[in-house]
Amino acid sequence: MKNLLVIPCFRDAARFRVFGRDLAGSLGPDCTIVVSDDGSGSKEVTLLRDVISELSVLSGKDGPRFASPVVASVNSGKGAAVRRGWEEGMTMGDFGLVAFADADGAVAAPEIARGIRRMMEADAPDALFACRVKMLGRSIRRNLRRHLAGRVFATLVHWVSGTEAYDTQCGFKILSRRAYESIRTDLRAPGFAFDVEILMLLEKLGWKIEEFPVDWHDVPGSKVHLLSDSLRMTTEILSIRSRIRAMDKRMTDCE
Repeated sequence: MKNLLVIPCFRDAARFRVFGRDLAGSLGPDCTIVVSDDGSGSKEVTLLRDVISELSVLSGKDGPRFASPVVASVNSGKGAAVRRGWEEGMTMGDFGLVAFADADGAVAAPEIARGIRRMMEADAPDALFACRVKMLGRSIRRNLRRHLAGRVFATLVHWVSGTEAYDTQCGFKILSRRAYESIRTDLRAPGFAFDVEILMLLEKLGWKIEEFPVDWHDVPGSKVHLLSDSLRMTTEILSIRSRIRAMDKRMTDCE
């Protein structure tokens, strides 16, 4: 089964060079990687194109295909970048899986390969959401402040959205083509609430979702601002919830 992996990127060419090398050595030729640049500017895009050229050579015929980047003229947010990458990427092949992973490599390439293998199994879910859970067999390396802030935010997401997911914001998710097709026209969230939007829409339609514990480590250079982004995400999630409720009402009225 062919799969499409989108990497949303905002001034992350240097970090993606390191992560991309790991991807080149961990994924096979059935994977196409599309970097979706979110308005980083011409200088950064030039650097990104050079990085992708290097990775294409490194990957060779036995590794993943690194496609030309999708480039936006203005910064519009992670969710918008992933959607652009998915939509452009879907024109490049008949993919059975669509995925995204953060450019920093906090979820390392071998974990991404492990997630793809899980989606190939006979009892695979329709969507796989990576999660950061400290448990036997898994390695989670992040500072206490970030961990506590993350748990507070996860609780807030639960209250606002109603989802039971332990960790909505871990930067790696995979959807089957069928699951993605069922929600693609309803995806709207431009920023970090995109992950929650995917989850809420999939839950609404009854798709089988599995949380997938992964190894995860802090990578310097995060662009997430806990206070301002949490407030922005809460507003976005409230908007998503209102939109889904309106969808439910329209469906009920049509019955």
